[in-house]
Amino acid sequence: MKRYIILLSLLLIYFLSSAQEKVFELEGGFLKFQSKKESYALPNQLTGDLMLLLEEGRQFHAHLLDSNYASISKITTKTIPSKYRYILGYNVDGNMYSIFFSDSWNTRFGAQTFNFETKTATNTFLDFKIKGEKYVESVVYNNKIHLITITKKSSDLNIYTFDKQFTPTKNIISLKELEYPKAGSRNNTINAYDLLLSDTGGMTRSVIDIEKIEGSNPNVIETTSKENKLYQFNNQLIFSFDYSNKKTQLSFIDLETFEALIKSYDKPSETEEGYRKSNSYIFDNKLFQIASSNQKMKFTVLDLRIEEIIKEYKVTKEDTIRFKNSPIIQEGGGILPGFSENRVREMEKTSKYLRKISSSDLGISVYKVDNEYNIVLGGTKEITTGNGYSAMNGFGGSFVVGSTIGSSTGALISFNPTFYNYSSYTTTKSTYINCLFDNNFDHIQGDIKKNGYDRLFEFEDNLNIKTKAVNIFLHKDRLHYGFFDPKKRIYELYSFKE
Repeated sequence: MKRYIILLSLLLIYFLSSAQEKVFELEGGFLKFQSKKESYALPNQLTGDLMLLLEEGRQFHAHLLDSNYASISKITTKTIPSKYRYILGYNVDGNMYSIFFSDSWNTRFGAQTFNFETKTATNTFLDFKIKGEKYVESVVYNNKIHLITITKKSSDLNIYTFDKQFTPTKNIISLKELEYPKAGSRNNTINAYDLLLSDTGGMTRSVIDIEKIEGSNPNVIETTSKENKLYQFNNQLIFSFDYSNKKTQLSFIDLETFEALIKSYDKPSETEEGYRKSNSYIFDNKLFQIASSNQKMKFTVLDLRIEEIIKEYKVTKEDTIRFKNSPIIQEGGGILPGFSENRVREMEKTSKYLRKISSSDLGISVYKVDNEYNIVLGGTKEITTGNGYSAMNGFGGSFVVGSTIGSSTGALISFNPTFYNYSSYTTTKSTYINCLFDNNFDHIQGDIKKNGYDRLFEFEDNLNIKTKAVNIFLHKDRLHYGFFDPKKRIYELYSFKE
């Protein structure tokens, strides 16, 4: 038995060591004992270099690493004034990295530039206003930030691209094709501005509601169940709208030409009656759609290149779900399927599964591991948030990344959706199944394989230390995990293999 336990331990150690690689460590990165500590990462999309930003109290320690994680230069400076609380994105020009910030109302904007050639940092407070517009999101493409707004009470989407002098170029993109008549009104229409607004529970609807999706990572149902989603695939932005139970509306925007194309795709509920909820998800040039009621569920796979449905699956409440590779799982308060320690139970009846997901926010999530598609089908209910917004582990310092404070409109996961999706603290109750499919979307038997987030969880569990300044991000198509070890006084950065 002892030999067996030792062998298992050795196998576990081998697996963990082969799943990740320590790529960088820094002694003395943090100097103070009691101050709050945070870390951020700014990948250079063109060269593979990486800027690590360590925040300690009111100071920034910036480190520039080359594509092999070797240190090039470092800068220590004061943080930008605290009224600029939201990190929106960044620009890179050679060895100059400029981080864009805004206040909590997105009315004032600033940039902090780190020049690693001269080892200096400067603050620039921008004379930039978004009058008559609302902030929607920000994306970084080709090492430049693109700030997206919507003109109030219209369907004009505005994209501001900033050059190295922080001068914006504005491109206006019409989403008028999304408009449709308002029920019970002859003259009024629902426009893109209306579609992007969230019902905050008050007298007015004034908060932009859109979920930024990082398609390179697994995404939880709590994220993918949103009606409005924004995807970025290289130079292409895709806005998806699932307000209609009959159709998914997609707006394709090219960040090189700023031309837009709007497409509409029928949902299963368009051709067949009896579905109560519906939603969609985009992955690998495919549009995955789901529709359900307490009587039945259907999900379809549409190839966006040929615009044809290539596979569909349907189940009724009397059926056994033969395309699932896990039990029907219900969990509350968990972060990812299979990792909630409490309130996890399994169901047997399809009828109960259908009833649960159809009374929830319906969602579908898709991820690929070892050339197999792992598709999660389910629904989620928000139980309570207490303070009105979702917090993120590791972002307790001076700056807020991707959260909304009070009733103000904040940067919605602009800077690091990878970390947000991994460590969201939203309290939810989810019901779902895991399914496996081959490249033709034929169902295959087998266990669900571990993905990158699974390995991160195992890595965290085996650290056995109280980490600080944790940061999780994508760089060179790999997940990275950085943290400060307060016992060894070392900041460590790991890269995880697929």
